[in-house]
Amino acid sequence: MADLTIDIVADPICPWCYLGYTRLKAAIEHLGDDFRFDIHWLPFELHPDIPSAGVSRTQYLGQKFGSQEKLNEVSHALQNVGYEAGLEFNFTDDDLIPNTKLAQQFVAQASRMSLATPMMTALFYAYFTKGENISDAAVLSRIAKEVGLQDEDIEDALSREAELLVEEKMERLNKLQIESVPTYIVNEKYLVQGAHPPETFAEILTDINKENDA
Repeated sequence: MADLTIDIVADPICPWCYLGYTRLKAAIEHLGDDFRFDIHWLPFELHPDIPSAGVSRTQYLGQKFGSQEKLNEVSHALQNVGYEAGLEFNFTDDDLIPNTKLAQQFVAQASRMSLATPMMTALFYAYFTKGENISDAAVLSRIAKEVGLQDEDIEDALSREAELLVEEKMERLNKLQIESVPTYIVNEKYLVQGAHPPETFAEILTDINKENDA
């Protein structure tokens, strides 16, 4: 039995993080019972400058990509790639890009109950498919309850201590010079970046395991 630990550095508003995890999951299923995986999530903010109330996606990313036409092209391409992976990316002119620090606090709290993966995937779905504002405490609390967190867990996720913990984790990742997501840290040693196809992920994980056994 091969044991691999994967720390996934991700932001719940990163479409490639959503796609990357979906492809990684397919690779894990393909590798079967010969491998055992321990998945953890580490926080990253794509847009730390965004205020807590969020900003217009159309305006913010339109400026980033240079024009509304280019943003539309990128959005359409994402929808096609997502469709191939069984994901539904829905974009409208009313979408917000939220600040995700509070969402990361909920993921960190969920990790204490071994619910970080359900929490993160629920955030991906809420944001990309349902168009929900995942910087809103009420939305986050509802999602947290749906994945199994209790009222006291939600209180902890909303606390100043939780905020400091997330900031500390992001600072440690910053010192590792991780500047893009998704990033996967395998066995605290190997760095893999990008939303690779499932077969590529499977090859990478198999090679890492062989190197560990060498």
